[in-house]
Amino acid sequence: MRWAEIRIETTPQAQDAIGELMIENGCAGLAIEGESPLVVRCYLPVDDRLEERFLNIQIGLRELPKFDLEIGTGEITVKYSEDKDWAEAWKSFFHTTKVGRHIVVKPSWESYTPEAGDIVLEIDPGMAFGTGNHPTTKLCLEMLEKYMRRKAVVVDFGTGSGILAVAAAKLGAGLVIAFDSDEVAVRVARENVQRNEGEQVIEVHHTDNPKFINSKVDVITANIVAEVILSHLDSLAHLLKQSGVLIASGIIKEKQAEVERAITDSGFQIVETPTEGEWVAIVARKTE
Repeated sequence: MRWAEIRIETTPQAQDAIGELMIENGCAGLAIEGESPLVVRCYLPVDDRLEERFLNIQIGLRELPKFDLEIGTGEITVKYSEDKDWAEAWKSFFHTTKVGRHIVVKPSWESYTPEAGDIVLEIDPGMAFGTGNHPTTKLCLEMLEKYMRRKAVVVDFGTGSGILAVAAAKLGAGLVIAFDSDEVAVRVARENVQRNEGEQVIEVHHTDNPKFINSKVDVITANIVAEVILSHLDSLAHLLKQSGVLIASGIIKEKQAEVERAITDSGFQIVETPTEGEWVAIVARKTE
């Protein structure tokens, strides 16, 4: 079995909370190195649960400052045993997958002969989130396929690997404005846009806020976390045209009611809430 070494640079104040977060998400071999800054290190098995566990660690890390914990840089690095990097490690379990009616997510290292009607997304996730394997990504792809209209203007909030932006373009979007706060994700997303020949339709920006977008849009995808969705709801509502569609995910079921109330209060009507496992997507239409 191969192992992913997860390292988080932090402060002595936050080391116990981060260690607990890692253990809760299946880490083994917990160790603490250095003093100020210090590094909390653990190991995760490289299997089909790695993406979800890594995402949960990222989500939990973002939450810690809310408990008055100074986390320092909070920089996360990942390396693999057998000297394999992130992309190589994915190859053992990230395979071509059909999502929804027509979308096929194909790793860049696999060959695939499309069938009639297939919409093929060729994705290399690098160190960014978004392979199509995680329930939140699947739910967003399914809802995007259902609600996309040709020539629509789409915003992809927290684009990660760029998978939803590429899907929107291949489903007929006239323009896709994608952005992410993570510099690595922006680089990976741009590479995937080029890989799928989407440069004429998709823009990828390095930012954490949609306020740079000046025109109204038809669809917003936000596969992030509940807290970020809640904090940006006013901006998202302002961005959408009347009857525009918000597709939000990265939401655990325990947060569903809270997010639905906030979305409704922001002038949306909930259209549907598909779920998979502990995860939920919320599709809402702007009514005010």
